[in-house]
Amino acid sequence: MPDFSVKQHDIVKAAIAQFAQFGLSATTMEGISKAANVSKRTLYKHFPTKDALFDTVVAQLIERITPLTAIQFIPHYQFDSQLKHLAMSALELLNDEDYLTLSRIVIIESMRSKKQADSLHQRFIDCEKAMLQWFKDASNTDCLGSISPEFAAGFFWGALKKLSYWDQAISWKAPLDEAALNELVEQVCNIFCNGVTQGQ
Repeated sequence: MPDFSVKQHDIVKAAIAQFAQFGLSATTMEGISKAANVSKRTLYKHFPTKDALFDTVVAQLIERITPLTAIQFIPHYQFDSQLKHLAMSALELLNDEDYLTLSRIVIIESMRSKKQADSLHQRFIDCEKAMLQWFKDASNTDCLGSISPEFAAGFFWGALKKLSYWDQAISWKAPLDEAALNELVEQVCNIFCNGVTQGQ
């Protein structure tokens, strides 16, 4: 995130709360300025439109995902240990309250407009490629056996999101506690590794 001033941080925080409660279309710049306790002049000085604020929200979400996409597969190192590290890193992100709030806003807006969905897809495409790359690198060292990296990545990320994210994001359920996260990592990684072993 850019080196924002205190007022800019207050504005973004207020915008996130307004977007989460009302959605982008129903949120007003006046409402954001009141929630941030700044004048409209100050608001427009830093963020001339709601779209500019929404772009900042998307940038914050991408910034939170970036450390996960930076995890690289290490050849000739224990595959299961690396997989568990990747899974736990992902679950810590998916269960973060701020991440859940930001992602809800983005999901709602992508469902509201195909144009917005296409735009968001372009913003997140590098993240998706990076999260696939780990499995491509694993496949290049024969760690996935006959399983394609695309299928492996889809199974892995899909299982984690299904069991720890979608209910929390859509139904506003509480994030999983530490014990549940650890158990989920063990189960998903064990199923994944057993499937890979049988496929070799």
